[in-house]
Amino acid sequence: MGEIYVSKIAELRQKTGLTQEELARAIGVGTSTIRGWERNRAFVDTIVKVARLCEALDCDPTDLYEAEDLMIQQQEE
Repeated sequence: MGEIYVSKIAELRQKTGLTQEELARAIGVGTSTIRGWERNRAFVDTIVKVARLCEALDCDPTDLYEAEDLMIQQQEE
């Protein structure tokens, strides 16, 4: 391994014309969370692990979860 991963979130956010505040609001997190992600904290390591997991399972990240309200609805049926 030995690879160093760098967050590209800031670059992608800027390309879409969003501020940190706008992105935070859009995804339901605080601005400090966006700042942390852009500064390459543990989040990037998690993204890399999720990407590897999806590669091993031949799936998309959205395949790894489902909305909680859908799960509750299915349990009630």
